[in-house]
Amino acid sequence: MSNPYQYVKKEPYMLYIDGEFTASESGETFDIVNPANNQVFAQAYKGGRADVEKAIKAARRAFDHGPWKNMTNFQRSELLYRARDLLEKRAHEFACLETLDCGKIFPGAVHHEVPRSLDAFRYSAGHARHLEGKVVPVDGGGNYFNYVTWEPCGVVGEILPWNGPLTMGCQKISAILAAGNTIVVKPAEWASLSLLALASIFHEAGFPKGVFNIVTGAGSEVGAALVESPDVDMVSLTGGTETGKEIIRRSAETVKQIALELGGKSPNIIFEDVDLKHAARWAVAGFTLNSGQVCVAGTRILVQQSIYEAFIEEMKAVCRKLVAGDGFAHEQGVNFSTLISREHAESVWSYIRKGKEEGARLVLGGEPYQEEHLQKGNFVPPTIFADVKPHMTIFQEEIFGPVACVTPFKDEAEAIELANNSKYGLAGAVFTQNGARAHRVANQIKAGQIYINSYYSKGIMESPGTGWKQSGLGVAGIHKYMHSRTVFMSFADRSEAPV
Repeated sequence: MSNPYQYVKKEPYMLYIDGEFTASESGETFDIVNPANNQVFAQAYKGGRADVEKAIKAARRAFDHGPWKNMTNFQRSELLYRARDLLEKRAHEFACLETLDCGKIFPGAVHHEVPRSLDAFRYSAGHARHLEGKVVPVDGGGNYFNYVTWEPCGVVGEILPWNGPLTMGCQKISAILAAGNTIVVKPAEWASLSLLALASIFHEAGFPKGVFNIVTGAGSEVGAALVESPDVDMVSLTGGTETGKEIIRRSAETVKQIALELGGKSPNIIFEDVDLKHAARWAVAGFTLNSGQVCVAGTRILVQQSIYEAFIEEMKAVCRKLVAGDGFAHEQGVNFSTLISREHAESVWSYIRKGKEEGARLVLGGEPYQEEHLQKGNFVPPTIFADVKPHMTIFQEEIFGPVACVTPFKDEAEAIELANNSKYGLAGAVFTQNGARAHRVANQIKAGQIYINSYYSKGIMESPGTGWKQSGLGVAGIHKYMHSRTVFMSFADRSEAPV
């Protein structure tokens, strides 16, 4: 393939505020690092509180005074379609940038990340044109007309994660704009590149000034400013549960609307009547996709006792087919990616050490790669712990790496009890050939997104999941960026007034 670095700017990537590309007020920059080899390959300006305050003011003006405020839903839809078409023309570039910045496997970026990003714009552009309300029959002798409309929240601060910045960024941003809001985006410090490049798409598409703004920087500074500002009507986060708790605390002063998509420790229940090879492939995909850096990852694998050891062996066989390496080396068989940073890799290794210390049975992985080219990156091999007990740290805490915790169960009741033994409630899965049992168990898992005989969502835009318990707060989809207004109109004679 062609050199992916050809798409990387030699000068620092700029912030985008009020329709202009600009350096940060401080002039400070930060390094953009390829996690597959920890090489610096670009730089970007690091925003601060002064920059985000400028962006908030720009978004506030654009929402309150137009022209965005005065555009029709059709006009907003057309702009989103235009952005989608521009992104499609640069699809190869964005796939390269996402691979370089996040350590993705390049074919996955080409065939999954970018197409889902394009689909997000297409879906939201269509949705913008049918944001329907409703008419409600009310008591009043036919003299009252009540209708409900959905209205944009206003200025939205969107705090994005590092594990899928392009795809999740496009999904969130397109929905926010389709709803009629303006936006200030804070990308993750570890993965800002594709979002900074996306600013040029909105600029070329002709979005009015102030509608889309992007400010990089630390969560403690840029994120905090978004949460605390009275001019920001809503803050949305996709990230860790502890960060979500901090946003709840900081938003108390302004009582702004918040939506939180947080962590998970999702159960994957395997009953004895499954096809072992089929279920094992899905189970491995459930905890190794993107090297386990997926919030809905199925990291607690609950297996019925009669097939327990056989299933573990099948999982091990599947894992041995995973080849770690640079995402651009797919033609050499590489199909398993790196973690995002040295810091995060060390966090995952600390959990692996904890699993060993607490007595879980290590059956695969758990030791660093010895190859020199892999040691340069942040690679952690697929790791399987068996006989994991509910009291163990690795059973209860989100690891966010390619580490599976396998636990046996006797019957359906114990499987459900184990599945719900977690503070999280993001996702879960059931594998069985018994349709009645599949639906029965799925309905008892306390989580917002359930898969039966497969894993991962097949319709993120069409059917978004919500987080239960400590996995989230707020509704899903475009309506989480809107609020409702109910209007009562009277046709009654004035003499009917109560006083």
